[in-house]
This record gives sequence, structure tokens and C-alpha cells, in this order.
Amino acid sequence: TQMAKAFGAAFVVGIDVDEAKLERALKFGADAVINAKQKDIRTIRDEFKSICKKNDLPHNFGWKIFECSGTKPGQELGLSLLSFVGRMVVVGFTMAKVEYQISRLMAFDAEMVGTWGCPPRHYPAVLKLVLEGKIQIEPFIEVRPMSKIREAFEEAHSGRLMRRIVLVPDF
Repeated sequence: TQMAKAFGAAFVVGIDVDEAKLERALKFGADAVINAKQKDIRTIRDEFKSICKKNDLPHNFGWKIFECSGTKPGQELGLSLLSFVGRMVVVGFTMAKVEYQISRLMAFDAEMVGTWGCPPRHYPAVLKLVLEGKIQIEPFIEVRPMSKIREAFEEAHSGRLMRRIVLVPDF
């Protein structure tokens, strides 16, 4: 959320199934959040439309969607929110197959792209934002000894990680 704000987003909506992550999103720049836990796509879309209406924003025009969950339901939700001249960036990875009518991209003049992380060409701009204090990274990383790699993987696979783990040699 803070990256979106730092790069000029006027309004950011965070959607997740984890209340702690939603609270963190609000703390770091989200203007609104939606808890998607045990909700179907239609209900979430209706909440999104309500937030847009309340804030005098179009719900169906120009949204930039970053799908970071790496889950089939997350990607399906992102695709359902993709509308006119919108852009969906797929950040999260899943092996699950997601069905989508590609012609909708043409009809909406929308875009869908995938990324495996920050391309090196963006490093200088991102580093500048960090050094200027516009993006905080400390709350999002945790340094651990390499000997704790097994625990880090277990936490990552169970979805319990709230921070990115940086492993440092300790042997």
C-alpha cells in the first residue's frame, strides 16, 4: 500500500482474509480495506463498489489491481474487479489454473501483466523512496540466522509470515 501511495495512487483499497494484514495495510497507506474471509466474489465486489461510491470514485474505471495472494480465489477476485482501462499485475504465484475470457481485456481496453519482483531498472527509484523515508521497509523484514531456514520455510508455507525473511550466515 505504501508503494502505491509513494508512486502516486490517490486511493488504495486493500483486500485480504487476514485481519492483522488489513490493519497493517491501513497503517501503511491503505485508505480502505475489505476482509474477504468467507465472502464470495459478488459480496466483495459490492463492498468495493460501496467504498468507491462513498469516496466519489468510479468502481469500474482505471483501477490498478495488484494480486499478491498467489491463490486461485485471489486471482479470480482480481480478474472480476478488472474493468475499463484497468491494469492487473499478478505478483502472487499459484499452480492453480484460472479461467478468464481474454476478449474482456480487449473490450475493457485493460491490461494484465505478471512480475516476479521488482525489475532492477526500478531499484534506484525505490531506493530513493526508502532513503527519503517515503517507504518504510523495517516493519516488513526480519533478519534470521541461516540455521533457522527450516522454520522460515514452514512459516512461509503455512501463510503465517507477516514479514519477509532475510537469512544471514551463522555457521
